[in-house]
Amino acid sequence: MNQKRWFGAILIGIGVLIILGNVGVLENFWSYLGTYWPVLLIVAGLFNIANNPAGRVGGFIVVLAGTLLLLNNLDQVEIFSYVSFWPIILILVGLWFFFRGGREPAVLEKDRINSVALFSGNSSRVVSQDFKGGSNVSMFGGSEIDLRDAQIKSGEAKFDLFAMFGGADVYVPEDWRLVVKGIPLFGGLDDKTGSSSSEEMGPTLVINYLVMFGGIDVKN
Repeated sequence: MNQKRWFGAILIGIGVLIILGNVGVLENFWSYLGTYWPVLLIVAGLFNIANNPAGRVGGFIVVLAGTLLLLNNLDQVEIFSYVSFWPIILILVGLWFFFRGGREPAVLEKDRINSVALFSGNSSRVVSQDFKGGSNVSMFGGSEIDLRDAQIKSGEAKFDLFAMFGGADVYVPEDWRLVVKGIPLFGGLDDKTGSSSSEEMGPTLVINYLVMFGGIDVKN
């Protein structure tokens, strides 16, 4: 199962559990949720460590934060009785930026790409000579997708972008025609390319996006 389906399965599972709790099938659901919700952070961090080598530091930070919160909820550690939680998160995020350093983007030859940046950064350079599209999810993190070495042979490729409390930079060739469709919620997409959707010739990249408290830049 690829990253996109794993992410979708997690969201579906959370939604089903919430519905079962609301209709009374799962007793004391909200009590359990209030105690064990940091497990979601731990799972998200482990998922990021396993699937995004460039974001392992961010993944470890998320796992650490989730573990501390879970131990605190279980009354095993009372660290938050002495210090506030949010300054610790700021320190952990600062350490991530300090140690992440510069990394070479991952070179992808696949015709379809599905990438996730979750509490981390993700950088990819696509060199497919028959690019058909794909998807990218950026949540509490940032993505960089470079398509300038890719080619579209089928005439049109569709790329889905989702950003929530994060963002993405997408680089496209100057000769590509760009068609943008989407929903901005407290955010948006900024088209900084020289392409025009009115052009009738040339390869076409159709971008479908949903942005919530974030931003996406498309540029050459």
